[in-house]
Amino acid sequence: MNRIARAVLVSSLFVSSASFAQDAEFNMQVDVDDADMPAARIKMKTTTNVDGEETTTVKVRGGGTKMDVRVTGGTMESESRTETHTETRGFRRSEPREEPRAERPMPSEPAFRDCGVNSDEGCTTRRDGQLPMDASTWRGFYQSLKSENNELVRQEKAEKMLKRVYLTAAQFGMVLDLFNNEITRLEVAKVTAPHVVDPQHALGFSSKWRNSISGSEYTDIITE
Repeated sequence: MNRIARAVLVSSLFVSSASFAQDAEFNMQVDVDDADMPAARIKMKTTTNVDGEETTTVKVRGGGTKMDVRVTGGTMESESRTETHTETRGFRRSEPREEPRAERPMPSEPAFRDCGVNSDEGCTTRRDGQLPMDASTWRGFYQSLKSENNELVRQEKAEKMLKRVYLTAAQFGMVLDLFNNEITRLEVAKVTAPHVVDPQHALGFSSKWRNSISGSEYTDIITE
């Protein structure tokens, strides 16, 4: 029995003892200065049956506790129960919204490119992620080499440019044809071969050397 029940029961029995002599009904309000013991309401009724037996019924309500006490002929019966009110509120937790991750576009192969050489199969081929010279760049580069009369100066121009740009096998073959000296031609091939985007198409260029040793060396260079 909790504290409020004991306090209320003592009060109710005290009142009931004073009312046994006749039928009576009392309503009481009990206030307790304690945070753990809230106020309670007491309702008491005393009746006398035909046999002259008095019955006192006490009903206590307070602090979520209900207690019924019945005293008949000196015998006391009590019943108590606690009411609990539970309120459940549904809520929806807001999940953090994940922003869509931007996908980095993959470089796509152009549908059509003009590299300045007819039927150039390597024009859309990449090497080291780089495309070969387009038509405008190629024409300017090729014309610059062709207009140079000094072959050594031409070699210097070609090597300097071809270390930075890429070219197709077809473009590469035209560059080799600009050098009459086979030794100079082989030196240009050594510098240029790593930047040919489709070297498999340039294997046949070994025939540009009359010297079989130079031709064999070219084959080794282009297949590395």
